Amino acid sequence: MTGAGQSLYTYALFAAGILTGIVTLVVLGRFRLYSRRVRVPFALLSLSGSIWSTAYGFMFLAPIPGAELFYARLAWIGAAALPTIWLIFALVYAGDDQLLTRRMLAFLSVEPGVAIALALTNESHGLLASPTELWTSTGIELTSVPGTGPLLIAHIVYAAGIGITGLSVIGKTYLRTSGVHRRQAGFLILAGLVPLVAFAGELFWRAMWVNPVPISLGLSSIIVLWALFQYQLFDITPIARDAILSEMRDAVVILDDHNRVVESNGAASDLLTQPVSECIGQSILEVVPTPTEVRAVLHGRDRAEAVVDDGGVRRYFEVRSEPLGEESRNRARLLVFYDVTERRRTEEEFRALIENSRDVITVVDEDGVRKYTSPSMTEVLGYPTESLVGERVLNLVHPDDRERVKERLGEATDGDDPVRAEFRIRHKNGTWRRFETVGVNLLDDPAVNGIVLNSRDVTSRYRYEQRLRVLNRVLRHDLRNDMNVILGHADLLLEQRIPAESKDHARTIKRKATSLVELGEQTRHIDTTLNRGSTGLESIEVVGRIESQLDSIESDYPSAIVQRDLPDEMWVYADDLVESAIKNLIDNALEHNDRVIPEVSVTVEPTATSSDFVEIHIADNGPGVPDAEISVLESGIETPLQHISGLGLWLVHWIIDRSNGRLRFEENEPRGTIATIGLRRADQTVSVSDGGTVESETD
Repeated sequence: MTGAGQSLYTYALFAAGILTGIVTLVVLGRFRLYSRRVRVPFALLSLSGSIWSTAYGFMFLAPIPGAELFYARLAWIGAAALPTIWLIFALVYAGDDQLLTRRMLAFLSVEPGVAIALALTNESHGLLASPTELWTSTGIELTSVPGTGPLLIAHIVYAAGIGITGLSVIGKTYLRTSGVHRRQAGFLILAGLVPLVAFAGELFWRAMWVNPVPISLGLSSIIVLWALFQYQLFDITPIARDAILSEMRDAVVILDDHNRVVESNGAASDLLTQPVSECIGQSILEVVPTPTEVRAVLHGRDRAEAVVDDGGVRRYFEVRSEPLGEESRNRARLLVFYDVTERRRTEEEFRALIENSRDVITVVDEDGVRKYTSPSMTEVLGYPTESLVGERVLNLVHPDDRERVKERLGEATDGDDPVRAEFRIRHKNGTWRRFETVGVNLLDDPAVNGIVLNSRDVTSRYRYEQRLRVLNRVLRHDLRNDMNVILGHADLLLEQRIPAESKDHARTIKRKATSLVELGEQTRHIDTTLNRGSTGLESIEVVGRIESQLDSIESDYPSAIVQRDLPDEMWVYADDLVESAIKNLIDNALEHNDRVIPEVSVTVEPTATSSDFVEIHIADNGPGVPDAEISVLESGIETPLQHISGLGLWLVHWIIDRSNGRLRFEENEPRGTIATIGLRRADQTVSVSDGGTVESETD
């Protein structure tokens, strides 16, 4: 090689090394734009090519033989590793990287590792070639030269075979893809062919005075750079695209600019009327069971709903279409069939529930104008449903209730919590019906976009409660007045000098009249207590309240024995009336006790089975609560034959039930009853609103 030719060749090697280095930096520096699956192996591939070309060039410029040998060995390292890295990259790019297990990678590393080791130590053993022939002034001549050993020939065959294998892997990817991905694979094939052709030329044309392979790597780098910036090479690899399509549950079809099928995923194969292979190239309108809906979205409609009969089962799809974007220059389109079968079935179930419910479901906008009213409106109030849509909901409300309903509607519009209201609505026949309504703000829900009002006719319940209030008031008032008159006359009779037998009758009249007066007072107390309203459960320190009750009872019953086993404090979630229930149980234990010295003990402790609950035990030594009364309390129903004497136990049951607590009765040993109240501890996480999940055991 002449001096000028060698200089030109050296410059070409440096240019090739710089170009391959640039490709390495681009791929590593802009990795967020490229698939991580191929970034590392391709960067290593470019780096090995850059080392080969650059070191080969420096070898020609080395001033001393030692430096020339160093660069020759460095070039050999890049050259020996390059074919194996090329195969690894090809497998990853094509999606066959599941073959690249740790064991397979270790196996592929053996040959280049051995070749590098043998070359670096060749002076001592000469297994690759004679020491004077392996490193020559013209570089690494991978040719059959005098003194070439069989191991060097084996390496040459291996490098050629593995290079062709990698090229065939990418060629397979080229054949199974289309569009921009096929063009990307084509550029990779071209970039891989250039070094292989140069390698074949250097191998079979012995007259060639330079090694063209390192220079050809520069040409391949130019091809790769063009594909990177012009065709977004590695933005998304074909296998990544295939993985995305195959994993999508919705049917996806890619169309060209003439609406012909270019590609589809597995879910689409269940929807198309022909096998996927036969659909390629055909118009989408000829291979889908719902051409009308597809035509509508292709012509500009945002979406369309299609119904497909799949073996007797109706499936619902929402069809959408949009251009693929810059990759196809907006010529290709993506057609997606979203399976909304489950959503539609759920909607139909809810619609069936609404349409067959006695409650009236109404949807209004922010201004209170009806957007929807359920069919039950016709049955409950007599109005045709369609005649009310578009009217203000306040038009049917009683004039005296409108201002209050307007305020509650405003609260529902401005807040997120349900809002309750009770008001009168005009029936079509002119009468007024009383409704209880719950309003929920669903303005932010795109499926509703309104305030949902659930209204229930409570006219009968209201009238019944009104009658009970009147009867309760009349009975309490009249009973108290008439019993006071009877008591007065009984006292007059007892003051008179009448026969002893008559006085016994007068005493009986007075005792029964007094009992009736006390019953009336007890009824008034229960009515006042339970109808004063509840603010929900709250955190209550129960030990202090029990101590106060027991101190009062000890003064009222000086002859009784009152025992207490109480902790310093205990917090529970309960209705604020729970103190009244505890007092009532303690009073009953003493009032109905037939012992000369009545005893009562109160204990507060966590339950034995769960630390979430606190139990309050009230034990006595009296005659005990009859089993029949406990049975009535548990069933919640009284009959003429089975009922509870008095109202005290009912009051306790109702208060504990309001507290979401538990009430039970057990026999005390050797005599008496143990009444146990179970309540949630306040330091435990629990719902504290009315209607919680904890139920009284007496229900």
